Amino acid sequence: MKRLGIGVWGVGRIGCLHAANISASAERAELVAVADPVTKLASTAAKKFRCRMYETPIKMLREESLDGVVIATPTQMHMGHVELAAKRNVPMLLEKPIALRLKEADRIVSIIRRSRVKFQLGFNRRFDLGYSNAKMMITKGKIGNPIMVKTCARDPQPPPDEYIRRSGGIFVDECIHDIDIAIWLMNSEVREVWATGTVLVYPQFAKYGDFDNAVAILKFKNGGLGLVEGSRTSKYGYDLRTEVLGDRGSVRIDNLRNESVELLERQGATRQPCPWFIERFAQAYKSEIERFFEYVSRGGKSPVSAEEGRTVLRVALAARESVANKRAITC
Repeated sequence: MKRLGIGVWGVGRIGCLHAANISASAERAELVAVADPVTKLASTAAKKFRCRMYETPIKMLREESLDGVVIATPTQMHMGHVELAAKRNVPMLLEKPIALRLKEADRIVSIIRRSRVKFQLGFNRRFDLGYSNAKMMITKGKIGNPIMVKTCARDPQPPPDEYIRRSGGIFVDECIHDIDIAIWLMNSEVREVWATGTVLVYPQFAKYGDFDNAVAILKFKNGGLGLVEGSRTSKYGYDLRTEVLGDRGSVRIDNLRNESVELLERQGATRQPCPWFIERFAQAYKSEIERFFEYVSRGGKSPVSAEEGRTVLRVALAARESVANKRAITC
């Protein structure tokens, strides 16, 4: 397999994580360059990963011959950056969510269809061993027909105010992963959403019309139900759980570390939660980028398509609309 030259646009927390995983895959890929308008971030990443740096993706595209690019820029920039990569026919891995608005998602879908450029969306949980094993069990009929999915994602602390302001809200930012996983595991699109949210611990969320805790109830087109819980107030640690109930059984994925250690004492049982999602999904992020390399090299069906990203965003926006209008929203 050809050794791929990969660029990374945006070297914040997730961009640097992808850059590290690309650099660690020395036999399959080389991190050619990074781009970020914040010169200090770009310079630090370039020195750390021993690659070239640019202030903008445009400059990188002019100077480098890329086999692929990871786009980890702020979501409001996604549409423009997808268009840039597509014009040069550069395969791309785009971080979630696909966009903040449905019309932007539609534009991205149109760009990908028209250009036929290779595109993968960054829903990393699909590449987690626990979730992929659960999907396989469901597909093989181990739990019968899926009836209900329940997910919760609880963050141990809130993001910075500036991030809250431009994130799109808890459903579009945090819960988007859970909505995607719910649709993926149930193998059905969502027909209707009812949602509610509140601010109980961190008043800064209210300034931006957002919530520190929220819940969405999903009705799927196949008749199944879903419950999605999002929280920014889990001070005991990062907590993530998913369960799919079928008519013959149930499958559950939880938040334990990979070692899955449980301490049993006379006082009771203790399980150690992961401190943050980066530790919990370290393997998933590595598998995601490896799958991107394979997709770039061999082609085939997109691991996570732009159309899927658009579908998930529609549900997240419907949840936000449901809170605002205090009623169920049809997707």
